[in-house]
Amino acid sequence: MKFRLKHAFMLRQCVVPGTGTVDFMTLQDQTGRAIVLDQTMRALAIRLGADHALETENSAELTALKLLERDGVVVCADGSSEIPGEASEAEALQFWIQTSDRCNLACSYCYIPSLNSKRPRRADLFSLLGTKLLHVRGLKNVSIKLAGGEPLLCFDEWADEVLKLKKQLEDAGISLSIRIISNLTFLDTRIIEYIKKNDILLSVSLDGAAEFNDRNRVFVKDGKGSSHIISRNIERLESNNIKPSVLITTTPENRAGVAPLVKHLVQKDAAFRISDVKGDNLAPDDFVSAFAEVKEILGEAARDGYPVSRRLVVSDLRTVSPQPHPCSMGTTAAAIYLDGSVYFCHTEFEQGHPLGSLDEEANIVEIIRRGIPKHAGLSDDCQGCEYRLVCAGGCPLYRKNGKSPMCTAYKKIIPMIYEMYENEINEL
Repeated sequence: MKFRLKHAFMLRQCVVPGTGTVDFMTLQDQTGRAIVLDQTMRALAIRLGADHALETENSAELTALKLLERDGVVVCADGSSEIPGEASEAEALQFWIQTSDRCNLACSYCYIPSLNSKRPRRADLFSLLGTKLLHVRGLKNVSIKLAGGEPLLCFDEWADEVLKLKKQLEDAGISLSIRIISNLTFLDTRIIEYIKKNDILLSVSLDGAAEFNDRNRVFVKDGKGSSHIISRNIERLESNNIKPSVLITTTPENRAGVAPLVKHLVQKDAAFRISDVKGDNLAPDDFVSAFAEVKEILGEAARDGYPVSRRLVVSDLRTVSPQPHPCSMGTTAAAIYLDGSVYFCHTEFEQGHPLGSLDEEANIVEIIRRGIPKHAGLSDDCQGCEYRLVCAGGCPLYRKNGKSPMCTAYKKIIPMIYEMYENEINEL
């Protein structure tokens, strides 16, 4: 097959601690998008850069060219508009699934715009998604996050449907990973048994030690804090050999309570994520200060054998696996709303414009990839930054002037993370 260059590009490299040298290209168009290259793709890029066209029947090269065409670098030059199968092909896909907009907490920073809308979830959402997924060529793995609102409040409404989806996919040779994103203020024996029996993962939101968590995460009904119930329910899970990961959102109100919680999580050998609250509510220096306290705890733990690189995630930073985008949304991931609308991100529900719908005939991969342009528009500073493939400009929906509002914080935090990785490696 013959291919020709569609967009000019620049080959670049960056050195990422713990990973080594990473090859990537940036497109010389209005998007300036970056594409991480393996050895085959880099070799093809060099040939394309020299001759602006190439011809091959090599299967490995055709696979690489398929990816380059998907990203708009090349087009077929022999009369076909694309390499067959590209628009409907993916090996892995990920979805945020909104189970309900109902929530029993009134968190100070909630970023779900459709919260408490009282809109019902369509009854055929999971079966419709399953049907769409069966039409994706080469699909091997699907991951879903069951979220809300608070998904456990409507457990009975989706529990059986999720298992039907799992069987539907497994019968076709596709594995399904299921994770529940919960505030864990509601838990009963049935839910515990369901999680155990079906190997379901669980992530729990907890924003620091008790007094700090309770400044942000309070009940709608009486305004009281939620930490005592969350802690009790985590203990119930652990007594049943279920170890949830913990999601920590750093705000001005709770930043002093993040480190004490991390110390507790390290003792439990728990995985956790520390994020900066979105918007302009948290000053970059305050996030750095909070993380510096965390680093002291984790640095010592790493020297004692704690696997920081396998337990800690910070915001959307790609410190373990460098990538051109800060998240998979718009490439291999999307968010599905109650009515079957497919969004780039769950933070856009009912306020942003959906990419499409599960009802339309288009393949789900095609729908997802309509979101790729949202990653465009990085500033010149980001394009030339040494952390281009680690920060990737931060969440594209919250950028200002083409970069993350936390840019200065990330530039200080990323070296801290890699220093902890180095301590971890030295102790192996």
